[in-house]
Amino acid sequence: MLQCDLDLGDDPWERLSLGHVNGAMRWNGGRPVMVAARIRGAHSRRYPKKSLQVDLPRERLEDGPPAGHTVRRIHLNADYIDPTLMRSALSYRLFEDLNVPGPRCRHAALTVSGEFAGVYVALESVDSDFCRRRGWAPGPIFYAVNRNANFGLISPFSRTLKQPLEMGYKPVDKADAAPLRQMIMDVNLASDRALPRVADRWLDVPEYLRWLAVAVFVGNRDGFVHNYALYLNSMDRKFRIIPWDYDATWGIDVHGRPARLDRVPLQGWNKLTHLLFQHARYRRLYKAIFLEALAGPLAPEAVGDHVDDMRAAISPWLDQDRHKTGTPDSFPADTRALRRWAELRRSLLLNGLAAL
Repeated sequence: MLQCDLDLGDDPWERLSLGHVNGAMRWNGGRPVMVAARIRGAHSRRYPKKSLQVDLPRERLEDGPPAGHTVRRIHLNADYIDPTLMRSALSYRLFEDLNVPGPRCRHAALTVSGEFAGVYVALESVDSDFCRRRGWAPGPIFYAVNRNANFGLISPFSRTLKQPLEMGYKPVDKADAAPLRQMIMDVNLASDRALPRVADRWLDVPEYLRWLAVAVFVGNRDGFVHNYALYLNSMDRKFRIIPWDYDATWGIDVHGRPARLDRVPLQGWNKLTHLLFQHARYRRLYKAIFLEALAGPLAPEAVGDHVDDMRAAISPWLDQDRHKTGTPDSFPADTRALRRWAELRRSLLLNGLAAL
């Protein structure tokens, strides 16, 4: 469990509701660094426990997260709808276990201007630093911010051709969208015979299918046409997909309400997956990847180990988190329900894969 102390002066939350607030941050007991903080998120802004984005405009943080890497932006997610405060962190851990690049995350005890704000999930930002920490060549990055990011030519909102084709994507650092437009066009206009060659030209397809398997397993309904980032490797000119925003998973929806076990189908949904799965080679590869994962990182004992580790880290802080949706007394039952959901989800997916 990390410590994050933000000194934002008097009445910090009232001033944060108006925009950026300058202050200082101590990360895990280190030296203070100057920061600018703001409230982040869309519908989550109305919740009493707010998520924050913390920027380091003058100097980068040398001590995490994770330790040993420099960081210029940290996201502190409240995950208010999740009574376990584990769902997003568990999801990112599973992406890591399946060798899919995702933001590194840790639970953090956050104090704002001397008052304990609660247990948060601290995430690294997907930006140029994200690439440097992984030894990747610099390249454009795009956040998928709405359902127009469906990998298709047609907008799900207007039912007409997207103009421009990169609608639904937000470029990081004014990235050139020309390669993204070309990829979307090439994939959608390729003949059935040419699609495998085009897909392999633009994508690390096995990595995409591993990403798909985890997004499907954890039940992220918004994760296929939203809530991901694309990075274009400037060396091989292939896109890599990076997960983002995974609190409405593991059996709850975006409002924290129970979600049906089968609400996310075996293939998820977006145009790219639909096109790939017209080919037996990709269906076979996806099935093999998923079955291996369900016998390994997605098996009940492996998932349970992650739950136990996170529960041990979080539990001592729960009685101080006044905005937590659950209670310390309900926490053991909440985490058991999470593990039970994962077991039932696995069984459901195994049945579906048998028929794929």
